[in-house]
Amino acid sequence: MAPIVAPPGIPDLTCATPARELPDNLAGTEAYLPLTVSMVDQPLRSIEDHFAAVIDPHLAGIRWSSLSWPEAPERDLYGEEKHAEVTLLLNCDSRELDARADTHLVLVHVRRRNGDGYEDRFAQWLAERIGQKVIGPPQHT
Repeated sequence: MAPIVAPPGIPDLTCATPARELPDNLAGTEAYLPLTVSMVDQPLRSIEDHFAAVIDPHLAGIRWSSLSWPEAPERDLYGEEKHAEVTLLLNCDSRELDARADTHLVLVHVRRRNGDGYEDRFAQWLAERIGQKVIGPPQHT
């Protein structure tokens, strides 16, 4: 159970906390898990490695939202903003953080359009852009 008053040097982790307020050493914050950290306006790659090092071997996730997927008209893919998100799951295979795994997983969130396979094609194209491949079927929630 999380303490009512945070220890010295630790922000109130019982609610969403800006990443810039996190201390360099998160030792002793286990009582706050799971926690939500806001990284609004943080540059890409500014905290991910540090976060992963602190979390290991615990279950955790980072979700990037308010993204915009680029257009790829040659593949009949058009700019997308609704449902454009990426989730990085650490030591876990479930967005609910309830399925421990020995690997990390990246989930790409793409809008589903009329069941025409648009999300499959978009996920495939995004994976190819970074030299990766889609490893599983789409999940619809």
